[in-house]
Amino acid sequence: MRGCGEGTGGRGWPGSRLWAPALANLLIGVVAVIPVGCVWWLVTVYPSAKCSARSCDEEAAEPAFATVYGAALGGLFVLGLILVVDVLLPRQEGWRLHRWLGMAVLVPVPFAVGRALGWW
Repeated sequence: MRGCGEGTGGRGWPGSRLWAPALANLLIGVVAVIPVGCVWWLVTVYPSAKCSARSCDEEAAEPAFATVYGAALGGLFVLGLILVVDVLLPRQEGWRLHRWLGMAVLVPVPFAVGRALGWW
């Protein structure tokens, strides 16, 4: 329960500084690595699989099915996290919404760092 003036973006509250939205969105980005990795695989690796007009190679078709569903379900989960963390939570606590939504650009950073370091 908040007292008078608490949670309104005053000094010391997590919503009043940039580190809290940045950290929250980077953690969402860590979760987003899985669906983004699935999409990355579908865009880069899957098109080079041996597929003809009638069928695909058995090795190419099997992981594609799981990858599509992994990307779809994981993407919906990440979008739900972004909605809750960047929109609903700040509105409920009375924090400035633009700081949280502005830091949403940090969500793809963990995947980009992993790609740059050659982890996948």
